[in-house]
Parts: sequence; C-alpha cells; structure tokens
Amino acid sequence: MNECDILVVDDEDFMRGAIIETLRRGGYSAMTASSAHEAIDLMAHREFSLVLTDVKMPEMNGLELFQKIKELRPETSVVIMTGFPNLQDAINVIKEGAVDYLQKPFPPDKLIDIVEQFIDVRQPKKETDFGNIITEDTYMLQILDKVRMVAPSNAPVLIQGETGTGKELIAQALHNNSRRNETGELIALNCAAIPNSLLESEMFGAEKGSYTGANALHIGRFERAHKGTLFLDEISELSWELQAKLLRALQEREIERIGASQPTKVNARVIASTNENIEKLVDDGKFRPDLFFRLDVIRISIPPLRQRKADILLLANHFLKIYCDEYDRKINGFSDEAMAQLTAYDFPGNIRQLQNIVQEAVIETQSDCVDRDNIHLRKTPLMQGGTSVQEDGSVSFKVGMSLRDIEKEVILKTLGAHDGNRTKTAEALDITSRTIRNKLREYRDEGQEA
Repeated sequence: MNECDILVVDDEDFMRGAIIETLRRGGYSAMTASSAHEAIDLMAHREFSLVLTDVKMPEMNGLELFQKIKELRPETSVVIMTGFPNLQDAINVIKEGAVDYLQKPFPPDKLIDIVEQFIDVRQPKKETDFGNIITEDTYMLQILDKVRMVAPSNAPVLIQGETGTGKELIAQALHNNSRRNETGELIALNCAAIPNSLLESEMFGAEKGSYTGANALHIGRFERAHKGTLFLDEISELSWELQAKLLRALQEREIERIGASQPTKVNARVIASTNENIEKLVDDGKFRPDLFFRLDVIRISIPPLRQRKADILLLANHFLKIYCDEYDRKINGFSDEAMAQLTAYDFPGNIRQLQNIVQEAVIETQSDCVDRDNIHLRKTPLMQGGTSVQEDGSVSFKVGMSLRDIEKEVILKTLGAHDGNRTKTAEALDITSRTIRNKLREYRDEGQEA
C-alpha cells in the first residue's frame, strides 16, 4: 500500500468513510479531517501530497481552506469536491491553482484516476520547460506565467489565436510542465485537416469490421492520449454530432469506438484551440454552448506577431541560426534595411510566415548577411499596433499614441513601402538618409533591450 500522503477533508462521516474505502481498494492510504481547522492543524505538522476537500463545511469552507493551503503548503495539490450543480466556484479555484474538481456523487474510478495523476508530487521540482517558445514580449511572458500556474491541473484549456501564432507550442508547454508528461504523451489532432467522414474514427477509434475498409482494430487519438494530453486543434471545425460525442467523453471520461459494444475508460486532459471567435459561433448556433463551457475552464489568448514587435527580430535571428545549421551556411545576421523591412511588416501568417521568410532568405543569400533583396514579403499589410496602411497608401493612427511612436511607425512603414531603400524613404519623408540610419539603429537597440 502506498505511503499515507493523502488528506481527505469532509464534515460528513459517511463521505469520509466512503472515500477512504475507495482509496484503500485502489492501494492508497489516507488521513482524514472533519473540518478545515483540523486539516490546517494536521498540515502544520506534516506534508501531504494531495488534499481532497469538500466545499460546503461549517466555520471555514473548502475554498477558504484552499487559500490557506496555498499559503501553508504551496507545493501540495488540492482537489475540490462539491455536491452542488453550480460549479463556478470550483472552476475559479482551478484557475487559481487547484488541480481538479469532483462533482458529488462521483464514481470510484474517477477518484482513483485523479489520485494516480497527483500522488507523486514529492518528486524534486523540475525546471520549467517551454520548449521552442521564444519571446521577450511582456504579454507573452504573462501567458507563460499562466501556463506555469495551470499546467499541473487537469482542467481543460481553450487556446485562442490567429493561424501561425504558436497555439500548439503553448499546448506542448502545458503538457511538458504537467505530471502527465511522465505518464503519457501529448497527442495532437487537427480537426480541420481530416474529412468529417474519417474524423470520428481518428478521434475515438474503430473496431475491426465496423465499416468497409476497417480491416484491423484502430486506436483513436483520445485513447492514445490516455494518462497524457489530447490537443484538439481547430476545435471549431467539429461537426455538431462530433461535438456531442466529445462532450460525453469529457463528462463521462470514456469513449466508444465505432462498432464497439462497450465504452472504454480514458483518462486524458483535453486542450483545445481555435482561430475563430468561438463565442460568436455559439451565438450563431454553430458550436454547442455546453461543450464550449466545458472546454472554456481556462482561456489563453495568444496575440498575433504584429502585436509582438519586440519579438520579430528575436525570432528572425532564432530561425536564422536554425536554417544556417540545416543548410550549412555562414550568415552573420540581417542588414539594417532587412531588419527594417521585417519590423515594418504586419505578418498576416504570424510566426509561421516569418519562419518561412527566413528559410527562403537563408537559401538564396550569397553573402554573409541577409539583405533586403533576400526578404520577400506579401504586399497586403494588416493592422499593426496602433496604425494601419490603407489601400491608397495613407496611414491611420489609434488615438492616444505618443508622437514618438507615430514617428517610428511612419518611418518603418514608409521604409517597408520602399522595400527598405533608405534614400527613397528619406526623400519621401523630407529628411536625410543619415537621420534614417540613426533612427534604425535606435529602433534596433530598443528591440535588443526589450
């Protein structure tokens, strides 16, 4: 039997006894407390890996106890138990760092699934793993802080962002920094890349002979993600029917393969992503509201690259190194004109587009420096920061921008319009080429310090 490092807190004798018996049958021992105050006294003298606490208790409720545990034992995992249909309080503490919630009555296997995930928390704390996420942007750093905080939880996460912003990287970071990284894999499924006729089989699996061409048992992505994480990219592309089946899988923690007579228990954390305004899809009747609320426990919104200007050159140099190594090239960096082109551009394809641009530049550059002639950009600019370039070439500004920011935007946009040519830019703005050169150096230094 496993070491006694579970604490069960509930003011009902029957419930405490039932939970202890379930844990015993699962091979776990636990201590109990009949009140929050008793739990705090116990935790003052010993450590617990996992605390299971009811919400409604006299004198001090479970949500207040959770806050005390955060102060007293911040490394302890907390699961909230509630018998009330309104789960908003439980969801709120999940966002603050609780690892999961159980709605009473809950089946014994659901409790054991949670314990299996979080009982081994006394392992040495590992370094945060953000993989290939490269950023100096203030808002992105806040997102990474949020990833660090919510990763240990089992709570579903909904990631929103334009195509190419790095949604899968965030999903991978959530998995890497969870205990599921030790028990399972991150399994990804792009819901927009597979025809609806095949998507159910790919998601849930199929029994041999269940349909024409099913010559062998097919294990779906959900089942492959058991004890790990399932990343559903472009979740908004799911059909209404598949949305209903996904909702059931999330609620019951079980799936049904096509042609199966019995469901299969699956313990997988679900992370979903979309580049759509999913609230509008709900309002338009194109996405199930019950599924949306089930997925939208934790929301992470990734800004487009045009709003992360400090990251453009940082990422460009990162990709430059990658492709120089891949193609065995020796390129020292970007010219001032090339950097000006990149920073002035809006990147409608976001980071993925920047990566492709740099790869092409490395392939065709014949010198030791990427010049503006090696940077090939689309000519359809989008909104960038507080400014936008109209079809007639005019520039509009957001009210409240500083004069310095406006000056910077005008110079960079004009430079981009002249393909990085400083002489033509200077003539267009009625200033000297030396002024352009000094301003570019100033902007480059700012980007390095950001």
